[in-house]
Amino acid sequence: MQKSYINILTLCRIFFGLLFLYFTLIDFNIYFLLLIFILTTFSDYFDGKIAIKYKLNTNEGAKLDVICDFIFIILSTFAVIMRNIIPFWFLFIIIFKLVEFFSISSRNDLYYEKFGHIVALMFYVYPIVALLIHSEMINTFLAIFITVCAVISSISRIRNVIK
Repeated sequence: MQKSYINILTLCRIFFGLLFLYFTLIDFNIYFLLLIFILTTFSDYFDGKIAIKYKLNTNEGAKLDVICDFIFIILSTFAVIMRNIIPFWFLFIIIFKLVEFFSISSRNDLYYEKFGHIVALMFYVYPIVALLIHSEMINTFLAIFITVCAVISSISRIRNVIK
């Protein structure tokens, strides 16, 4: 298996993010959005598994994976924000976490921590959950909860890097 196939699978998340944007803003269809979310999840899961299985995992591939994850997260969150379901300020939290992640990671090695993975998963799932719940009070609560988790994750990462 070639590394380029894995990278194509990773880059699919950008395409899925654009589809999510389209089916949220232009041609709203919750079933297509669920399908896009499932395909995105499979893409994220299998690109790493395949790379490890065939010993094709590289630092560049890991960086591409994180960037494509965040592009999908930003596009899907932006789409749901434009439908006035997620508060606008939440997009800044996502961008802050992306900048913080790459700032703390070194050039040659990405720095992961367990709680950060959980926060990233919350970022991933929040737009589709917000569309399904469609309750302003619950979605605002979720935005605040995820933000608090993101801040705790950032403090933990910074503290571990300083040590």
